[in-house]
Amino acid sequence: MNLFELLNHFWRVDEQKNFTGNETRLYFFLIHLANRSFWAKWIEFADKRMAANVNISLQVLKSARERLKDAELLNYIPGGGYRVKTKYQILTPKPKLKSSPYYINNKTIDKNLKMNSNGKKKGFVHTGSDFD
Repeated sequence: MNLFELLNHFWRVDEQKNFTGNETRLYFFLIHLANRSFWAKWIEFADKRMAANVNISLQVLKSARERLKDAELLNYIPGGGYRVKTKYQILTPKPKLKSSPYYINNKTIDKNLKMNSNGKKKGFVHTGSDFD
């Protein structure tokens, strides 16, 4: 798992979903925990402790992690009871192979380069000086 790919992917998704500061803080805290645990597949962490570390309420924690799950940035299994911790999984970005939306015609590019040659066709020597 590449940390930079995760961060870049988060910011691309954030441009579309417009995450709140709480959601962003939660995601980056989970990235920190994943890194600290040597990128274990699942990270276990108590809800009350998570809310205290991220400095949000339990209700905000639950809505923030649900929103991050809907954006396919993480997966979680909520803890159910007194000593059962919530399990979190950081999801890796899915590669989306798309062809370029622009059709590049090399003949058109070559033609434009020849036209913008700053007088080379006319026999002038262009040196970049103001006195040419």
